Amino acid sequence: MKSVAFHEYGDSSVLQVIERDIPSPAAGEVVVEVVAAPVNPTDLMMRDGKQAAMMTELTPPYIAGMEFSGHVHAVGEGVTLKPGQPVIGVVNPRRQAGGAHTQYVCVPAGQVASVPEGTDLVAAATVPMNALTAMLSLELTGLKAGELLLVTGGAGMLGGSVLQLAKQAGIRAATNASETDAELVRSLGAETVLPRSEGLSEAFKAAYGGEADGLIDGALIGDHVSHLVKPGGVAVALRKSNPVTDSRLKCTYVSVLDAMARPEMVAAVGEHIAKGSLAGRVAPDGVVPFSEAQAAFTTAEKNTARGRVVLRFAD
Repeated sequence: MKSVAFHEYGDSSVLQVIERDIPSPAAGEVVVEVVAAPVNPTDLMMRDGKQAAMMTELTPPYIAGMEFSGHVHAVGEGVTLKPGQPVIGVVNPRRQAGGAHTQYVCVPAGQVASVPEGTDLVAAATVPMNALTAMLSLELTGLKAGELLLVTGGAGMLGGSVLQLAKQAGIRAATNASETDAELVRSLGAETVLPRSEGLSEAFKAAYGGEADGLIDGALIGDHVSHLVKPGGVAVALRKSNPVTDSRLKCTYVSVLDAMARPEMVAAVGEHIAKGSLAGRVAPDGVVPFSEAQAAFTTAEKNTARGRVVLRFAD
C-alpha cells in the first residue's frame, strides 16, 4: 500500500509517497481501506516539528492524519463490522503505525463508526475530529437547554461543530464572526453574531445585559473574553498552549484523544452523519489526490476557506 510520509520535519517538500505492507487486524481491530483523509492543523504541526516532543519514541517514517473515511477491508476477532461497510474513523497518528494518510489504516474497532451506503465519504471524512472535540467540550461545560454558551471562532471547523450540537441540545449560543461569515454561523445555530474582535464585549453586553453560562474557546482568545462568563462557569480551552487563566472560572482543557477512547462518542458521530445533523465541510477545490500531498499540505497552510483540504486515496 502507499502512504504519505516524512522522514524529517520541515515544509511540505519533506513529504513523499512510500510503500508499506497492508496491515492485518488483531482481535478487536479493523482495517479500513481509506477513501479520504483531511489535512488538519495538527497534521501541519506534526510535519513541521511543532509536535516533535510528542514523537520522541517514534522512528521515521512518520504518517500524519487523524480522521478518515472509507470501507472496511478486514476485521479481527470479536468485531461485528463487515467487509465493504462504509465507515468514518479517527486515529492518533503519533504512534509507530502512523495515522490516516495511507491507503489502509488499522485501528481499534471502537475508533470506527458505520455510516449509510451512499454517504459522501469525502465530506464525511472532515467531520469526526471536530465533532468529537465539540461533544467533549459541551459535556465539560455541563450546560443544559436554555443556558447561554459563548463560542469563539464559530465559523471555524470546531466552532461550527459546537454551534450545531448546541442548537440540537437547546443550548443558546453566541459567537464572534466576520461580517462575511455571519450568515454561515447563523445557519449553524448561532443565536447572536458578535464582532470578530473590536467591539465584541460591548456587543455581547448590549445583547444580553448579563453573562454567559460557559465558554468554548475555538478561536484561542479565551482570556480576552472570559470576563463575559459568570463566576464559576466552565471555560474550555482547546490547546494546553492556549489556556484560559481567569481565576473566577473553572478552566479546563479538552483533548480529542480522550474522546477517541470512548466508542459511544465515535458511534454518535456516525449517527450525526447519517441524520445530516453534522455536515462535512470541504474547501473549494480542496479534494486532492494523495500523490499530490505536497501541494495539498501547502494549500492547507494557506487555506482561508471555511473547510478542509482532503487527500483522496480511493473512489
